[in-house]
Amino acid sequence: MGTTSLSRGLNLLECYGEKNDTFRAQDLASRLNLPISTVYRHLDILTQHRFLHKNPLTKQYHLGISIQRLGRLAGDESSLVQAALPFLDDLSAQSHETVFLTVLANGESVCIKKIESNRRIRLTIEEGARQSLHAGASSRILLAYQTDTFIKKWIETNGLPRFTPNTICSEAALLKVLKLTRKQGYTVSDSEVDAGSIALAAPIFGTGGKLVAGLSLAGPKDRLNNEALTDLITSIVKTAGNISNELGCE
Repeated sequence: MGTTSLSRGLNLLECYGEKNDTFRAQDLASRLNLPISTVYRHLDILTQHRFLHKNPLTKQYHLGISIQRLGRLAGDESSLVQAALPFLDDLSAQSHETVFLTVLANGESVCIKKIESNRRIRLTIEEGARQSLHAGASSRILLAYQTDTFIKKWIETNGLPRFTPNTICSEAALLKVLKLTRKQGYTVSDSEVDAGSIALAAPIFGTGGKLVAGLSLAGPKDRLNNEALTDLITSIVKTAGNISNELGCE
């Protein structure tokens, strides 16, 4: 599908301002000033992928289950960020380092929120940035709390690509680190994705003890030495626990 066609399909979806909105193809063609044949073509595609559903009796289209699923995911993510934000602010202010949240999406780690360090030299990450699950503390914390079946299949599908000399590229070594992570409740990485950086992460759990996100902190290696790490590990584990309690984890 070309860029113009995709844009028209998205414009069509944007006509739906309320959950219960329904439109006929003629209504949408009029709103968008498009030929009815073009609108029908986009409606067919959106219906096939269940972003829209056509009522066979009224011939009207309403939002489908794919849109509803994405809406629930967006709502869950928004609630997570709102609950976590005060704790992220406190941890960043206390540590003077960059703090961020990651979640698992389509087999990758995705940064959904960051509080950047106020120091001139700092490690940063863009919101929306994606990373392989095996490399770096912020990603590996998400992999550590998945089932053995998920982990095995993920490794088979994605492999263990190397980003720096410190990236864990051995399955046996990775499984050992994941086991240790679950035992101690946090993980630390040293230049596994970016040379000269240290990152640490702890799990955030929601209702029923289900992993919902990872809380991470990262900075330059020369600043996050062993002495500093001891205090930061205590802080990040405590903060992740406080966020988990806020989300209803008992």
